[in-house]
Amino acid sequence: MKEIRKIKCVDDYTQYYGVKSQHPLVGVICFDELGEVRHSLNDYGVYGFFLHRESEVSLQHGMSSFRYEENSLICVSPEQVGGHPDDGTTVQLTGWALLFHPTLLTGTALENQIETFGFFSYMLNEALKLDAYECNIITSILRSIRHELEHREGSGLKGIVVSYISLLLNYAQRAFLRQYPSATNLKSNDLLAQFHTLLYNYYKQGLQEKLGLPTVSYCAGELSLTANYFGDVVKQATGSTAQSYIQRFIIQRARRLLLNGATTAETAYQLGFEYPQHLNRMFKKVIGASPSEYVKQLIAD
Repeated sequence: MKEIRKIKCVDDYTQYYGVKSQHPLVGVICFDELGEVRHSLNDYGVYGFFLHRESEVSLQHGMSSFRYEENSLICVSPEQVGGHPDDGTTVQLTGWALLFHPTLLTGTALENQIETFGFFSYMLNEALKLDAYECNIITSILRSIRHELEHREGSGLKGIVVSYISLLLNYAQRAFLRQYPSATNLKSNDLLAQFHTLLYNYYKQGLQEKLGLPTVSYCAGELSLTANYFGDVVKQATGSTAQSYIQRFIIQRARRLLLNGATTAETAYQLGFEYPQHLNRMFKKVIGASPSEYVKQLIAD
């Protein structure tokens, strides 16, 4: 099976390229300053923006092929798989990468808004194409974020960085709407795209209130597949089981609720758990700490 690297936090990505940690929740890389790097296929637990300035690279996004062309932008969100399988070869990348953990947006206007941006969708089969002006502006934004992280301190840092990210999102949205004017009609045969959309709509429609937590059997049935076949395909594509994928999706939502002041019990019932203890067990399994320990740690940081 191809190796899939887990990017649970920003440093999991930056350290792979030998870049010094800039902040626990956000990091910027300038690929032009690096030498050739090995390919990698990544399972993201963070948001990522990848600005490519020169040449073309063939990548994987979900289970589909993806063209990373000159002057283009790729956007990934947590629980997505993308990159190029490590086949032992190297590549000289150009441009920039920005990665940030969802926790960075806690308490900001972007926290809920970010899920509405269509360019994070698995349904896309090509990067966002930028004109020269947009490339220069986005490069300037990424340079500014890196400068803030490396040379500025203080309580205002988060607000400034999030403001830059908001500006970046708006430029990406403009490119997305230009490239996909009928974005609401986007469809894909990619099973991971359908799986992710199914889970998102499950909670959007409030199905957890009457059905409880989404299950592998439910998802497989909605996709007209047997549970065994569905599980095998997800395992092959992500390196994790379908059950693990569902659990990580649920815990992402749990973290957001907890960090916005919900109690463990309130969070559990909103997500479809029968008892708060069940959320505690899943949280410890995925995060390595209980919900209360997780919140205390973030507050301490």
